[in-house]
Amino acid sequence: MIAKQEVHDSVVEPARPGTKFDRILKMQIEFIPSTEFEPMLLAKARLNVLEAVPLNGSVVRKDAASDESLKCLAPALGESLLSFAEEQHEFRRMNFLKFSAQRLQSTLDQSNPDARTIAEIERLLAEAQQTRDHLIRANMRLVVANSGKYCTTSYSFEDLVSDGTLALMEAVEKFDYQRGFRFSTYATHAIRRSFFRKIGRRQKDRARFTVTDPEVLTTAVDHREVDFDAPNETQLINHMLLVLSDHLTERELRVIEGRFGLKNEAEPRTLMELSSELGICKERVRQIEGIALGKLRTFAVKYSAKLA
Repeated sequence: MIAKQEVHDSVVEPARPGTKFDRILKMQIEFIPSTEFEPMLLAKARLNVLEAVPLNGSVVRKDAASDESLKCLAPALGESLLSFAEEQHEFRRMNFLKFSAQRLQSTLDQSNPDARTIAEIERLLAEAQQTRDHLIRANMRLVVANSGKYCTTSYSFEDLVSDGTLALMEAVEKFDYQRGFRFSTYATHAIRRSFFRKIGRRQKDRARFTVTDPEVLTTAVDHREVDFDAPNETQLINHMLLVLSDHLTERELRVIEGRFGLKNEAEPRTLMELSSELGICKERVRQIEGIALGKLRTFAVKYSAKLA
């Protein structure tokens, strides 16, 4: 019985072609290359060298999420701060795991996939994802600190934290730990660049809705009644909304009204406020806003062409 069991365990069964195999085969595994990865792989290091660096000697902020607006970030803000050695360890580990997974991926046979190889690739990528998430959590303070510096009545803290987090996630993927710099320096520049881009886009979008000449709206092709007894500003806004409603869905129109303070909105509303009102996540509100602005740009181009 023992001999039969050993024979059974040594048999490598091919994986059945399907969704999982296709996903692994077509996946683009990107990492920061290093000359130390190849020798480690040939020596079958399996991260033993990397595990020599402890990850328990750093400082934890006890009051990281004392502010009510940061409650949702409490788990990340309570994460241990990484020393330079720990930071180097984590980035090396994440990229070596991806390197190992990519090498295994290149050995897959499309006609006869190996189930064990696929399982190993998934394990390596899962560990790389865990390391990536740890690096993001350990550096969320950078996002919060910079968001606090740049937030205004026009650019809310929540919006900037959302954009800054996306920038941080991208920075973790692109950071080259071998250059000897601290990640905080690289990430801070990436986060601030994302803020400057956001502020620039918002100013351009608002400029598109700034009415400098009432003739632009009053000459628009629209035969519905307009209350000309209303104050001039309200009249123009209401007429503009009538025009917009022809090109946007009800949800898109509601997002544009809220984000730009149109109609009955006293002030532009944040992504968080609109997500709570509409019952969707902030990222979905952002997507709807982008789709709506894209439609309006197309309409503006076509309308300008007609006037010309």
